[in-house]
Amino acid sequence: MKRSYKRWSKEEVLRVIGELSGKGKQLNSGHIARNYPALAYAGRKYCGSWESAIKAAGLDYEAIRRKCFWSRRKIVARIRELEAAGEPLYVSAAEVKHGGLVGAAAVYFGSWRQAINAAGLDYTKIKRQKEWSKGEIVVEIKRMRREGVELRTTIPVRKKYRTLHAAAIRYFGSWAAAMKAAKLERLLKH
Repeated sequence: MKRSYKRWSKEEVLRVIGELSGKGKQLNSGHIARNYPALAYAGRKYCGSWESAIKAAGLDYEAIRRKCFWSRRKIVARIRELEAAGEPLYVSAAEVKHGGLVGAAAVYFGSWRQAINAAGLDYTKIKRQKEWSKGEIVVEIKRMRREGVELRTTIPVRKKYRTLHAAAIRYFGSWAAAMKAAKLERLLKH
């Protein structure tokens, strides 16, 4: 089946922006870039910037822009507010609900963990992921092999055992290297 591509023009960009605005959709640049990349590209191409595209569509960019200008102090204060409100603060949940905050934390503190610690919280009590060691990864891979789990390709492992797969990549550089450490590399050749 042939894929059809939208033909963009300045008029089409402005029409789609108006349509999304009418539906109450977010129009900030980050949201558009993530969810409507072709529109974001066309807006920049035909209007010079996303801000110019929003203004050309007759909308107030300042009202639409949701970007918060962060500082170390604001990040710490927001983390404490979220913690007091009972919000989950492990990184995967925070990225979904507070992506801008997590991104700013990485810029200002180096990582989400360091920002959490700067807010006076103990990240080890917040995070959901298990801490792994190379030895634990090898033991787990061998256990999975004994239980008949498909280990040849990363797809089933990545889907069902996401934290193990991520740890294997982090500690060994690749799933194949982790399998080699478990002395199961022969399975990868078939």
